[in-house]
Amino acid sequence: MFYHYKFWHSLTHPINFTQALENGEIRGYKKRSLTVFLLFILLFAVREFWGMGTESLTTLFAMNNQDEYYTARLLSMVGAIAWGIVYYCFQYFGITYMLYLLTDIPYKWIQKVQLYVMVFLLIEKAILFAVFYGVGYSTTFSFFSLAPIAQQLIDTDVVLFVINQLTVATVLTIIVQFTFLSKWEEASDRKALLAKIIVIQVLMAVFVGMISVLPLQEWITRGLG
Repeated sequence: MFYHYKFWHSLTHPINFTQALENGEIRGYKKRSLTVFLLFILLFAVREFWGMGTESLTTLFAMNNQDEYYTARLLSMVGAIAWGIVYYCFQYFGITYMLYLLTDIPYKWIQKVQLYVMVFLLIEKAILFAVFYGVGYSTTFSFFSLAPIAQQLIDTDVVLFVINQLTVATVLTIIVQFTFLSKWEEASDRKALLAKIIVIQVLMAVFVGMISVLPLQEWITRGLG
């Protein structure tokens, strides 16, 4: 049996999709997964080209160190693309593997579901960038998270960056993963599955939040100096 993969139709018909993964061959999936990957890299590159997150490098330009500035921007662009690839691979392959280790669900089945997560993450980041581009500046914390509100009460950077990783896309991730993966679990195991999905998201937020406080661009600037 062949199942022609249509993203939105498959997303809104989880039972049909999960049954197709069990019993048939999915056609059109690889093309769409490659498209999502390329869009991720393009978004990360465009954000970098616009200057999102490169504020600390402008001191080189202001000090008339143009050669160092353009070198730093080039390295920053390479770093942004590399980070985009790492981010995509971590979400698409890494999270899939974690869920595979914690459940009895085949890796390939989970990976097919994870593509939905990747699209929601892409949409959230694209909207965030579009708003920043429209207003002409970016903020440290995403308005899709509770970090801007928490900033009024908390002044610990690492905590704020962790909260910043828990966004609307995180909620959608949990909903999508549980909705699809629970179709392959016994009813008695579904609460445990939900707990595993939530724990993975929280641990990932902590990991990314800790990395976010590292002054990577300042290290690049000092290295060039």
